Amino acid sequence: MSQQSASQRILELLEGGLIQRDLAVRKQRVRLSPKGLEVLRKEYADYRRVFEVKDGLRVRGAVTSGLGEGAFYMKQRGYKEQFRRKLGFEPFEGTLNLRVGGADLSTLDILREEAGIPIEAFSDGGRTFGGAKCFLATLNSVECYAILPLRTHHTDNIELIARSHLRSKLALADGDVVEVQVRL
Repeated sequence: MSQQSASQRILELLEGGLIQRDLAVRKQRVRLSPKGLEVLRKEYADYRRVFEVKDGLRVRGAVTSGLGEGAFYMKQRGYKEQFRRKLGFEPFEGTLNLRVGGADLSTLDILREEAGIPIEAFSDGGRTFGGAKCFLATLNSVECYAILPLRTHHTDNIELIARSHLRSKLALADGDVVEVQVRL
């Protein structure tokens, strides 16, 4: 590529907010912006979906304590009824939270694009509860479901639900790194 073409491409990437540039006397430093990194991560997830994904995915994450919100939501009648009907059981009233990082973030991107088992949004007592999607999963030989809320600010988390309290059943503590096998 000629210097002129490269300069033009850098300007296009700057205008798109995909890179950041620092200018010095006779040189420049170009690096990815947060937006550029996000675009690359999604593209990486697309390539993984095409070339790697067969029947399931592996997700590695560190066990982390939540804010207790999972327990609140798991107690809601609208969710409990759907879990019984669609998953065949009523899960323990709480979730196991895993913080995901690195390349495993692209795995969450892939899961968000998959259909999963839909859990519909509903209203109860004047309050609206958002939908989610579930995927059959296995954690240390224990069958569970990965659940992804459709509206969340936690894009680096995956939550697991099961018949029993996973944290105590598997003797897990905050910071333990585990691998979940998620079936598609």
